[in-house]
Parts: sequence; C-alpha cells; structure tokens
Amino acid sequence: MSRCRFRLMLLPGALSSLLILVLVAGWGLVMPALQREPAHAASPVTLSVSGLTATISNGIFTIKFNSSGTGYSLVWQGKELIGPAKGFYSSINGGTGFSPTQLTVVTNTSSMVDIAYISSWGELHYVVRSGVSGLYSYFLATGIGTVGEFRTLYRVDGSIFRTGYNGVETAIAFPTLSQIQSATELQDSTYQLSDGTIYTKYDAATYLMSQDLLHGVYGNGYGVWLISPSHEYNNGGPLKQDLTVHVDSSTGDAVVLNMLISAHFGTPEVTIPSGKFFGPWFVYLNNGSISDAQTQATLQQQQWPYSWLSNPAYPLTRTTVTGTLRLADGRPAAGAQITLAQPGGDVYAQGAGYIFTTVADSAGNFTLHQVRPGSYSLYAWANGGSIGDITDQYELDNVNVSGTSTNLGTLTWTPVRYSTLLWQIGTADHKAAEFRLGNLPRQYGLWNQAPANLTYTIGSSTPANNWYYAQTAVGTWNVNFSLSQSYSGDAHLTVALAGMTRTAAVTIRVNGTAIGSYPAYTNDAAIYRSANQSGYYHLMVFSFPASLLKVGSNTVAFAMTSVSSGGGAMYDTLKLEVGPQVTGGGTTATPTPAPTPTPTARPTTTTGNACRVSYSVTSQWPAGFTASITLTNSGTTTINGWTLTFVFSAGQTVTQGWNATFSQQGSLVSASSLSYNALLAPGTATTLGFNGSWTTSNPAPGSFTLNGQSCALT
Repeated sequence: MSRCRFRLMLLPGALSSLLILVLVAGWGLVMPALQREPAHAASPVTLSVSGLTATISNGIFTIKFNSSGTGYSLVWQGKELIGPAKGFYSSINGGTGFSPTQLTVVTNTSSMVDIAYISSWGELHYVVRSGVSGLYSYFLATGIGTVGEFRTLYRVDGSIFRTGYNGVETAIAFPTLSQIQSATELQDSTYQLSDGTIYTKYDAATYLMSQDLLHGVYGNGYGVWLISPSHEYNNGGPLKQDLTVHVDSSTGDAVVLNMLISAHFGTPEVTIPSGKFFGPWFVYLNNGSISDAQTQATLQQQQWPYSWLSNPAYPLTRTTVTGTLRLADGRPAAGAQITLAQPGGDVYAQGAGYIFTTVADSAGNFTLHQVRPGSYSLYAWANGGSIGDITDQYELDNVNVSGTSTNLGTLTWTPVRYSTLLWQIGTADHKAAEFRLGNLPRQYGLWNQAPANLTYTIGSSTPANNWYYAQTAVGTWNVNFSLSQSYSGDAHLTVALAGMTRTAAVTIRVNGTAIGSYPAYTNDAAIYRSANQSGYYHLMVFSFPASLLKVGSNTVAFAMTSVSSGGGAMYDTLKLEVGPQVTGGGTTATPTPAPTPTPTARPTTTTGNACRVSYSVTSQWPAGFTASITLTNSGTTTINGWTLTFVFSAGQTVTQGWNATFSQQGSLVSASSLSYNALLAPGTATTLGFNGSWTTSNPAPGSFTLNGQSCALT
C-alpha cells in the first residue's frame, strides 16, 4: 500500500496552529479515497515452513496450518479464535478428504506470502499481506471431477462467536450445543428447541449473486467475516441460493461457509473442469463491528480483480460488456435479468464455467462489469415490472468478449405471445415473492400456512392476499373468471413454477375437463428447507381447444391429488392466452428449459423441408448427461409442426426433456414441437434439449430425421 509522507515545519504562534488544522482537515478529506486496507501497522509478513506445516504472521494475526492443510490456530491481537473448533479447511460432498502431498511457497516477501497446499483436487492457496487484518484464499482445480458440493469452511470457537450475519439478517442467534442436544430434530440441521422455537441453518441461506457480498460470525468483541467480491465462479447464476453461517450441532463450532459449488435448492451436480479458478475471497478479522466489516467488503469489491495476484487462470484484464435489449413489440426490456454464461439454455444447471449477471435499467440498457475474456451466451428473462407478462427466455449465442469493452448494440427479443391475454396471476420474475407468504423472512414450516383449497377471482383477488407462494396440501385452487365472448382455435395456459419440491401431483381442469398435469419433477428441496421465493424454475405451456371456454363464468382448477410432507409447487406466474401467435418462433427467444407437461400442442405437420441439426453434450457425469439440439430450417418454406427423430447406438435413455415432447421406443427417440416453436420460417432455428442416462459409452446419434426427411449434421 502506498503511503504519503508529510514534513511539517513549525511556525510561530497562530500560523502554526492554523496550518496544523488545515492539514488535519485535509487529511480527513482524502483518507477515505486513499485508505485501501484497515489502519494497521504494516509489519512484515513472515513464513515458517516445516514439511507440510506452516505458520504465517503479519503482526496483526498469526495462523498455523497442519500437514492436512487445515488452519488449526488463529491468534488475532493476542486472542485464539479457533481454539477447539475444526479450523479452516476445504470439503467435497461433506467429506474432509483434501489430502495434500505438497506444500508450495508461491510468494515469500515482506509484503506478501502465498502458500499452496496441493492434492489430487487441486491447489488451495492462502495469502497473507502486510498491514491487512485477514487472509485471502483461492483454489485452482485440477482433479475434482463431478461433485454435488465443493466448499471451504472457517470453523471458529463457538463460545466466542454467538451470532451470525448474512447480509439479510444482522443478528442470527446461535443456540448453545446443550440446547441443540436436548432439542427435537425435525429434519437435517433443523431442531425444535425446548422453548418451542426452531433453529435451522437453512433460514440463513441467501441469493449469492445479489445478497452475499459479506457474511460472518461475531461476538464478545471479535468477528470473522467472509467477503466475496465476485461470485463469477459459483454455480447456478443469479437465482442460486446457498448457506452462509450456522452452529455445528455436534461440536458447537461457529461455522462460516464458503459454498463454491453445491446442489442446494435443486441445482444439479457439476463436473468441474481442470483449470477452473475459484476466488480469491477474503476472510476478514475485526472486533465484531458489522459496519466496519461492511466498509471493508466495499473496499475489497472496489479492488476486484486483485492486482496483487499473478496467475494465468486469473486474468486481470477484464471487459465491460454493454448493450440494449428491446422486445419485438417495441417495449424496452426494463429490469430484465441479463446473464452471461455458457451455451445450453439452463443457467441454473451451469457451474463448469464462469457466470456474470446484472439487471437492465428502465430503458433496457445493461452493463456487465469485470467480465473474463471468452465466448459466452447472453441470457435474459423478465424481472416483473412492465415486461412481467413475458415468460420466455432470451438467448444470444456466440458472444465473444475481449478487450476493455464489448458493445453488443441493440438486441431484439421476440418472445412467444398470443393476440389476447385473458388474465395473469403474479408477474414473471422466476420468484414467488409477490404472493402471500412469499415476502416473509425464511422460516421452517411456512408451507403449513398455505390453504388446501382457495378461490381466486380475476378482477377482485390480488396475488399478495389471495394466491399463496406455494400449493402444499391436497385440495383444489380455483381461478374464476368471466368472458364476454367465445373463442376458436387453441387457448394457452402458461404455468411458470418458481420451484417444485418432493412429489406433488397436480391436475389442471378447464370447466371440468382435464387438460394436463404437472410432471414428476426432480425434488429441489426448496420448500422444506425454508425457501419461499424460488427453487428450480420450470416453465409449462398447456394448449387446449379454446372451445372449452364459454361466455360467462369459467373456472380453471389446479387440483393437488397428492403431495409429500414439506413438498409442493411454488409459483412464479400463471397466464391464459387465446388467439393466433403474434410474435415468437425466431432464433432470439428460447423458453426456459423444463420437462414438458401434457398435453402438448397439436400442430399441422408439413413435409418436404430441408433441415440442419447441431447436437452437443453440454454436461456429462457418471451415468448421466445433458444434451442440446439446435434444429434449423435450411429450406425455402415454413415448417408448421415438426417431429425430429434419431437413434441412440449405446443404449442411452432420455429421462427429461424440454422445448419438445420427447418419447422413446427402444433406441428410437422422437421429439415433437410445442405450440411456441411449431413454426420454423426459412433460416430460423429452435433449440431443444434433454437429460439422459448412459452406461458404457455415450456416442452422439449418427443421423437425424425431420418429418421423414434426413437432416444435415453440423
């Protein structure tokens, strides 16, 4: 850190006093701009290494590591903060199997020490800098493979640190170990204490990218804080939620979690490629002051990317990506969530690469700061507001980011829309926050307050009062509405789920006629783990004859016939449309991937069109994989309804599909269009995908046939 030096010449009398006052006042004005670290004496950093053990000190604190790479002692200003706790370490899938075979000293100067514990997982680095009250850490993966959880933990003395902070709640009271041991366990990490209150670590979860700059534990004049200036390396994107702080139920340790990759709240396992760079993050030590920790978090964020770190996997030259997104109907994409991630459509399932996100302004303008150079796909979805009727997702592939700035210009989003919107409940934003109970703090058991039966009347009921965040009990939720005219053709009921927990069977009926049911989605564990705004998002479109609607009173019924305890369907928005499709079907809009509900659209199929298919496996893990198919109309006439077929050669099986109706007989797979992508004009394309299983190998299909004609492969 640079330091300014002043030489003050003593002047006689009042002039000397005046000069001192001026200098002091001036220093007070410039200090906030100059101060990059907390004010500590800049003692040199020292390192002592013996085999695989190490001790680092900078005059403010001393940390010791054992041969397992675990930080087992941390003395800050004369106070031992770890004590009997498990200390600082990394973990995969809940285990502590990080077994270093090598300790490498990367940097050893009086101003900075950087050591790396190296195991088959990769390199876990610890960095201590002169004058800095805390240590940095980062991880370079080399052989982690496919995991459901990868994290680092900072476990400190629970008798000192009695309270947690997570950016949403400032005072999370931890029960004592004896209180937990005498409590009733309700589920994992969830306890009903003797006074009737419930403690669960899931109440302290947050949305990482929007809420988790700072979290930590404090008490008795001490604080240990995790500061994450960037979450570009985490999985799941802007809707990813994860754990922050808790007390260990078996040891009483106060635990500060750094969830790098996790399957919490429905995100799938991630295959971490060799070379993936996590961090750096900063473990800040202070006197327990929240305001001081918040100030430090802001300072750390301003310094990102850290200029003191030299590593080829951590580029210091970053790019500012800008653009403007407008809808095809002329509306700006006001407030849209804008995300750069990898191709494949489902950002929530990603984690192998890097993810950057922001929110567009009222004019649809967006700016993404500090983006790593590379090739990305740009995604957008509505965040409510003036575009809250849009349930489709925008996708622009092959976005090449380089240099200091990349301007994408004005982009046009062409979502699927029909001529007449009859009604909508809630707003499209991938969350249930606008519904009853959806705006409350996270709390165990909230689902028990949702009624089994309700009636929502269009025109008089409101989402905040009459529609609940989740349907969680056997019963029927009715939507009543009146129509002044009849309609022909198809009607389209869009159901966007913010999450689906455990097994919940829901059948939809229009004036008594069943039009479909919710698929058996994978459990996202969101509802019973205290989430009341989102889990794994699913988009369903139920198309049915508009003749089922009638002049006068109508009812759409959502009948839940069975549901597991703590499970249910969490809602984002519901809308009913009729009339011809007025926008959509182009290459710039792709509905959010989700298993397809039944029934599907009933297109009139035409043949004789040329086609082109691109097939890729976007993610693969033991026994499973995700594949993406891009179908392009390379002919000269419009395709109105399509069925794409292909053959697996190694016994693979489709287990879950999106943007098409998938069926399989033996090795033959068929994927048929839905209402929103049945029309393919010449030169346009649509993307569909699926999850599948495999055994010995997973080769790509050798050929594809569209409506009976062979397609070219690209």
